[in-house]
Amino acid sequence: MKELITTFFHSSNERLKNPLIFSFLISWIAFNWKSILTLFLSDKKIEGRILYVTENFNKTESTIYYPLAFSLGYVLFLPYFTWLIESLVRYAKEGRKENLLDEQLSDLKSKQKIAKEERKYEQERAGNIEISELNTKIDDLTIANEEKQKTIESLRIDLTELKKEKNKLEQYISLESPDNEEYSEENKKSLDEEYESFLKTEVSTYFEHIGTEISQFKSIPKNTDPIIIEKLLYNGLIRKVEDIESQRIYYLLTQKGKYFWKNYVLSKSIISKHELDYQDDLPF
Repeated sequence: MKELITTFFHSSNERLKNPLIFSFLISWIAFNWKSILTLFLSDKKIEGRILYVTENFNKTESTIYYPLAFSLGYVLFLPYFTWLIESLVRYAKEGRKENLLDEQLSDLKSKQKIAKEERKYEQERAGNIEISELNTKIDDLTIANEEKQKTIESLRIDLTELKKEKNKLEQYISLESPDNEEYSEENKKSLDEEYESFLKTEVSTYFEHIGTEISQFKSIPKNTDPIIIEKLLYNGLIRKVEDIESQRIYYLLTQKGKYFWKNYVLSKSIISKHELDYQDDLPF
């Protein structure tokens, strides 16, 4: 008996697991719930309840056709409906994912644009900073160059002044230093021979006048032939000294010229004052 009951419940359980039977049972209850409640919960006697249910709830549509149609529809069309729902849900999910992906891509593109613009800004900023630094360096170098130019100009002026002072000292030494050179007998003999040869030249006729002017005024007499001056310079008897500051030219006797001038002066005789006065007293 126990095994029979177990087998019955097991078979019933297996049948209930069948989707058609399960759906038919659910749909039948749904369409005939009034007759079920009346049958089990009415106050009437069981005979009266059965009679009442038989008379009022005996329609074939609600007892057979509607539950069967619903169960068949449930078994046959529910999977397709579920598939449609799942497809729609999947499509919605994919659409949402695509929308999310598009949004993320849009965000990334926006971030890329922002990063690109920020990079350009940083490059321009770095370039402006570099240009500013270069301009500052150029300004510093320009200022340094101007300072160096000023220093060079100052040094040039100082050098010019030193040159002027040097020329002044050289001229002063040349003009004021006494003739302390001593000649040996051999040199004196050579100079004497050269002096005798000089006296035979045409230039010697101008030597008295030029030597006097140089000794007294350190200059050449006016209207002197430049060739004569060049010959005296060439023979080493005179030399020219240029004063850059006063822009004047001096002429000095060289050591050789001084020797010649000394011999020339000593060779000249001087008329005494008495003889000069006597010559003035002559009637002719």
